[in-house]
Amino acid sequence: MRQIFFILSLCVGFFLTSRALAVDERFSVEIKVDVTDIDASVAREKALNSANRAAITAVARRISTQDGAAAIAAMTDAQLINFIKETSVISEKNSDVRYMADLKIIINEDLLKQYMQEREIPLLRNNLSVLIVPLFREFSGDTPLLWEINNPWKHAWDNAVRDSAVRFIPIRDSAGNTATITAEQAASGDAEALERLRRLTATDDVYVLDATYNGVEGLTITASSLSGDQQTILISGPKSSGDALFAKAVDETCSRLERQLLIRNASQTSVTGELTVLYPFRNLSQWINAEQQIKNLDNISALDVQAMAPGKVQFKLIFTGDSLNLRRRLETIGYRLEDGGNYMILQNIGE
Repeated sequence: MRQIFFILSLCVGFFLTSRALAVDERFSVEIKVDVTDIDASVAREKALNSANRAAITAVARRISTQDGAAAIAAMTDAQLINFIKETSVISEKNSDVRYMADLKIIINEDLLKQYMQEREIPLLRNNLSVLIVPLFREFSGDTPLLWEINNPWKHAWDNAVRDSAVRFIPIRDSAGNTATITAEQAASGDAEALERLRRLTATDDVYVLDATYNGVEGLTITASSLSGDQQTILISGPKSSGDALFAKAVDETCSRLERQLLIRNASQTSVTGELTVLYPFRNLSQWINAEQQIKNLDNISALDVQAMAPGKVQFKLIFTGDSLNLRRRLETIGYRLEDGGNYMILQNIGE
C-alpha cells in the first residue's frame, strides 16, 4: 500500500512540476503608474484602470496579430477587468492627490484564450523565437564582420531591449556558436551551419542580417532566413549619427520581420496535422512528464493514448501548423521526432 501511495505521489509531483515549468510568461506584465487627481483614492482607481488596460494591451501584442491586439484593446475598462487574474504591488507611494506604484499584473490565460477563440481572434503559439546573425561591411565588397569587436551592427543588437510577440535573439559569442559558423558561412547562407545553430539555440528560425552603409545616408540590410525568406530593408539616416543609426535599424528591422513572421505564424496555425507516435520510456514518471509537457505546447490540439506496454506508449498527436514547426517546438522542450516508417518515434534529446 505504501508503495502504491509513493508511486501516486511521485506522479502527482511530476505533474505539478511540469505544470509549473509550463507557465506562459507572456501573460505577466510589470506596469508603472503615476496619476494625480482630486484625491489619492480617485487617483489610485484611475491608475489601476490604466494599468489593467496597459497590461492587457501588452499581452495582446505578444499573443496575437496587430488586428487581433486592436480588437482586444477596443474593449471597455469594465470588460477588461474580467481578464485580470492577479495584481501585485511591488512598490507604491501616494500623497493627498497622487498615486504612484510599480505593479505586476497577471492576465487570466485560460479566459483570454477562450474569449479569443469565440471571437475568432488569432492566437499565436508560445515563444516564437528567431536567432539573429548580424553581419556588417563598411562597403558592399568588404569581407563581412561577425564576431569582431568592431562590428557596430552586432553591438546594436546586443544592447537592444524590445517587448514583442516575437523574441529576437542576437547570436552570442559562445564557444559553441563561434565554432559552428563564420561570417563567410553566414554570408553564403550555409544551410547546414545555420541549422546546427538553430538546434543549438532552440529557436524557430535563423535570420542572417547583412548590413552595409548606403553611401553616407543610411543602411542597406539584406535579410535571409533559414526558412527561405529573403528581403532588403532600407534604413534612412546619416552615417555620422553612429550608434543612433544602428539602434534605429534594429527597431525598424524588428518591426518589419515581426509583421511577416506573425502573418506566417497565424496562417500556419489554421492548418491541422496528425501523427502516430511511439515513445520508449524508462519509467512511468518519465512518460507522465513527457505527456504533460507536450500537451502544454500551444500548437498541440490533442494527445490521445492508443496503446501502452511496459517501457513504451503509442499515441496519436493532433497539432496545428506544419510538421517542421512541430519538430522544432518539441526540440525546445527536449524531444526529437524520428521517422519510424508508418509512425514517428519520440526520443529524449541527448539519449
